[in-house]
Amino acid sequence: MSKQLTLRRLVAGAAIVVACFTLGTRRPMLADAHGPAAHLVGRSLDAKGVYAGPVDIMIERWSTDEEYEKVMKPMMKSGPAAVLAVLEKVRVRAGYVLTPGIQNTGARALLRRSWNIDFAREIKTPKGRRIVIASQDHLPIGEFPKDVALGTPHQVDVLEFRFDKNDKGVGKLADGAKITFNKSTKMIEIAKFDAEPVRLADVAMQTPRARQVPPKQYYGSTKIAPDSK
Repeated sequence: MSKQLTLRRLVAGAAIVVACFTLGTRRPMLADAHGPAAHLVGRSLDAKGVYAGPVDIMIERWSTDEEYEKVMKPMMKSGPAAVLAVLEKVRVRAGYVLTPGIQNTGARALLRRSWNIDFAREIKTPKGRRIVIASQDHLPIGEFPKDVALGTPHQVDVLEFRFDKNDKGVGKLADGAKITFNKSTKMIEIAKFDAEPVRLADVAMQTPRARQVPPKQYYGSTKIAPDSK
């Protein structure tokens, strides 16, 4: 074997290692290439109840029991601040939230924006179903697109949905300072749910659609193409 051929193989091998390292640290693998585990839609409202646009929540997978334990234990011991450190280590997102683009500002800005979900769990209660999602991204639900600032520092945002027995629900949003651990349901939740304004009204479950290819969206991106749902 010539020295030149050997050198080429070494360079190619090194390139593969670098690529794998890059993908493993900056672009985690996508969750589910065949369709979401749940698809929620709702009407986002600002703090005064003004309609701010449609929102889709695509839950690609439910967080595993192991992920659940990693979130709940620090929450019980140290509070929300410790949860952020856990969410920042999530390598495969649980889903994403789609919020409206900015109208009348060009095709690129018109695209819907995507925000990652790092944790998603569903629980059943005597009053109905609850879904709790958490993200290290700020979820700008109830904010008008032109007012949404990109590059917001990481924090814990929790979006909690409560459905009645007829599967009609509302969603409320709170940052880490307003969440708590409910010993009865064994789940994080918004501490004063009833006191918080409704951020997503008329929330409904849609039938998840199977997809042939993964969504065109990687962890950490802020936009998603219209055909990637």
